[in-house]
Amino acid sequence: MSVTAERFNQGLTYDEYRAQMTRNQDRFIATEEGVTLKDEDLAYFANLEEPLNVLAIAEDWCGDVIANLPVVGKLAEQSGKLNLRIFLRDQNLDIMDQYLKSGEFRSIPVFVFFDQEFDELGYWIERPAKMTELQAEMRGKLFATDPLLSQYDPHTSIGELPEDARGRLMEAFGQFRQEHRAYSDGEVVRELRALVEHGEMQAHAAKHVVAPTAATTTNGSNGATAPSNGRVKVAITYCADCGYEPQTLGLTEALMKTFIHDIAGIELIPWQDGAFDVTVNGDLVHSMYRDGGFPEHETIITAVRERMA
Repeated sequence: MSVTAERFNQGLTYDEYRAQMTRNQDRFIATEEGVTLKDEDLAYFANLEEPLNVLAIAEDWCGDVIANLPVVGKLAEQSGKLNLRIFLRDQNLDIMDQYLKSGEFRSIPVFVFFDQEFDELGYWIERPAKMTELQAEMRGKLFATDPLLSQYDPHTSIGELPEDARGRLMEAFGQFRQEHRAYSDGEVVRELRALVEHGEMQAHAAKHVVAPTAATTTNGSNGATAPSNGRVKVAITYCADCGYEPQTLGLTEALMKTFIHDIAGIELIPWQDGAFDVTVNGDLVHSMYRDGGFPEHETIITAVRERMA
């Protein structure tokens, strides 16, 4: 199914999207105010022979949307050559499902470029490839050299790390984001420019959050092992800055009502970066980074039942 001009024009303008945000609007505006475009990049888009139509797919709970949509918004405003319309992912799955990451994940933001006749030029998903690579490198080096984190397997999920190790990881990622903010913005524009010039897509590098496998083990008291009484442990890691508490508490309530005495524990872990990960006995059964969005309660309930069996 192609996107028509009529469907495209049903999207929100950038100002309309920003005004309707119910979460993270302050963070979004702060990011927007910090975006500085290079003169040569702005000149390239401003000198396009004709305006381009840019369809964006977004949600206000997504950390990558907060980081990257303001870059495109400012590029559209200052160049005068990008006609930007934004669609909320969960209300427009007919469009979202045309642009799945790796053919299966509803990752956002998505930016789709069309010419004036709505012939598609290409699309961009989530974040710059180089940033994903740099985050993965930083995490690997951190687990190899940090006196605290080196005790743990680098594949260990956040939910399986003890509190002091989580704090160290959060501190490191916060510093990384601050140091690379301008570089990341530049990479967004560079990749979008390559898309318009040559139809080139960003390379799909590995995620910076590595999902543990059944064979993954960890050191210390928070290892991914089932409780000795046969009951399971659930850990929910959620982005506190993003306002994910309602989804976190809703899932917790659903698990408590379903299993009552059959769960060894449910741990809630405030995090950052748009995270919403759920582990059951150390197995990552849902990740917003990997799978997109929040899980259905029944998905997690089924995962718990499987491990009880």
